[in-house]
Amino acid sequence: MFDAKDLFPYTSAPHTDILVNLFKEEQPQICLMGATVIGRDLGPRVSSSLTSGLTADCTELEIGPYEDKKEGKTYENLLYQIRPAFGGNIVATIVNPEHRPQMATVRSGVMQKAIYDGACKKEVVYPEVSKYVSPEAFVVKVLDHHVEAAKHNLKGAPIVVAGGYGMGSKENFDLLFQLAKVLHGEVGGSRAAVDAGWLDHDRQIGQTGVTVHPKVYIACGISGQIQHIAGMQDSGIIISVNSDPDAPINKIADYVIVGTVEEVVPKLIKYYKQNSK
Repeated sequence: MFDAKDLFPYTSAPHTDILVNLFKEEQPQICLMGATVIGRDLGPRVSSSLTSGLTADCTELEIGPYEDKKEGKTYENLLYQIRPAFGGNIVATIVNPEHRPQMATVRSGVMQKAIYDGACKKEVVYPEVSKYVSPEAFVVKVLDHHVEAAKHNLKGAPIVVAGGYGMGSKENFDLLFQLAKVLHGEVGGSRAAVDAGWLDHDRQIGQTGVTVHPKVYIACGISGQIQHIAGMQDSGIIISVNSDPDAPINKIADYVIVGTVEEVVPKLIKYYKQNSK
């Protein structure tokens, strides 16, 4: 196990050389990076230098066998790199049988925190940066970090109330904020609602937004396109509030309430206020 803080004390091109030389030495089977601004830039550079290939923005990862019928070979314990493809219309599973490391960038929220049982005690290695790249290669050094406090806790919220284009207006999202306040949850939305200017982009849930795993997910006026489903399908309980009984999201919902948000949400707010005292 390597401590990334010791590998990345600076921000410049040497990042690539450090990882390329480290991987050539250690020969890892798999390399996963966060699908962040840094990971999306660094991952392709490293994979290109190693000619290993990379799958970007994975929404799910699995380990399993792969049979190449054309070559007549069977590979064991390959990394299944799963992500939406063709504009989100299908979900593709990508494997890399021949080249190493198997590389992928993973979207935030995809991996849930494991429960520590006290038995995991592994070796931590602190590589010497100078061993993989010369000091002269660094032309920029980070002198200070400024981190702004998070505006919300959408990823960690136990209850998420989300709205889609079916909300009809930005004013109707006030109802969702009221409901979320009563339930001690957070408000999210679909890309259509964000594109309409009804919600801030950092609250967007789906393929091009964040992935959430709440205990309860209340989808209001959301049709349920695959791009949105990719970001919330692992929720514990999914409740759909939609005026269209045939909306795609109703197929994965545990409970469906057929009706407009204007008539259903105020009743939910009133009920929870009366029963939460």
